[in-house]
Amino acid sequence: MLPVAAGAPGQAPAEAVTPASLHLRKAPNPSGKVTDTGGLSPAAATYPEPSRTMTRDECKKGLQGGQLFAVKSRYAMCTGTQFVQTWAQRGRPVGQSTFTLWVIETVPKKADRTVQVQYLFTDFHKSGSTKTSGLKVNTDGDVTTWPKTAQKKYGGQVPPTLSFDALKAKPDYTHTVLVQAGQGTGKDDVVQMAYEPFVQLSFPAPYTSPNTDRTSVGLLVGRWDAAAYLFNKTGGGDKKKIGGAALPLMVELPYSSKAGALEEAVAVHLKDARSNPGVTKPVNTKKSVPGFDLNKPLHRLHHDTSRYNANRRAAIATCVKYWGPDYATSVPGVNRECDEYPFASTYEGAAQHAKDSSKPKDNYSARPLPKADNGAAGNILKAFMDRNRILDGFNGQEEVDGYLVAVS
Repeated sequence: MLPVAAGAPGQAPAEAVTPASLHLRKAPNPSGKVTDTGGLSPAAATYPEPSRTMTRDECKKGLQGGQLFAVKSRYAMCTGTQFVQTWAQRGRPVGQSTFTLWVIETVPKKADRTVQVQYLFTDFHKSGSTKTSGLKVNTDGDVTTWPKTAQKKYGGQVPPTLSFDALKAKPDYTHTVLVQAGQGTGKDDVVQMAYEPFVQLSFPAPYTSPNTDRTSVGLLVGRWDAAAYLFNKTGGGDKKKIGGAALPLMVELPYSSKAGALEEAVAVHLKDARSNPGVTKPVNTKKSVPGFDLNKPLHRLHHDTSRYNANRRAAIATCVKYWGPDYATSVPGVNRECDEYPFASTYEGAAQHAKDSSKPKDNYSARPLPKADNGAAGNILKAFMDRNRILDGFNGQEEVDGYLVAVS
């Protein structure tokens, strides 16, 4: 059962990464997950291309637990609301009507900055005394971007104001939003978007109803960038980089600890860091590594190579301290590397405290692992970053992007 519409302001997904200055309310619970089967491939040291489509049935299944949103990938998410209308005359209820609005947001193409929002009306029902041919349903979408100066190009159509009966006859509409490169902030030319669909009802005389408030369906998020280290197709005669679009949602990097998995040793290391930190090095009785909780995500580190190098030096120093300077060759027949978590390519890496004294000290784990497993995990991480369009996590002090880790 979908949430019945109420007149409250819209909430963004719990996984959304949005400008702090916006003060957006977020859903109290994580979004429902829709299994992404679009790019699945045989087991390998890589990460598949995420799906860029979502059906109404997938959306419905993802929302069944009562969540406000369902997420399939960084390119496909949805929300849905059931609207219930009580028809009254002279203060006495005489009838009822209902419909459901599904709003599905996707980024359909990798080489296109277009964000697509589909409005789909279903499940029309009525009983008792009504005049649904005169019930006007006004649907629209408020779009806000940061920076506000970014020029938006719209396409398609938001549902026009139509009657209940007319919407039942023509229930499907698609609206598109595009922001061209060169209008964002920071090194990655970032433009963030909040897209809030809403519905307002108007009843025909002589009927009245308490269900006439403007109602937010939910607050969708989008983002455009032109990061040079991500897919960045050259377009047009001027040969400018067009960058891409994504939905700034914290998705999970999947690692498997199952026997035979190419990244098995790394996944076991991450499990220990999360659930059994007492066996990890360096010793820290208060160790609580981030990356497994929406409140403590990881943030990609790309632009500051000196910080990346500092992370690696700190991790290697830990391996040397606890396993000796010959840790790479001390196990006969096994070529090892110093693996660390959080990854060196994150702001939360081994040198975090040295770079920011307000952060906890020694809140990481490092250990020698087989080079093959470490390399496989690194390949998966790189493909995950590239194919999910994960940006450097901060634009100055403002959080721009983040991600989580899931170990099975």
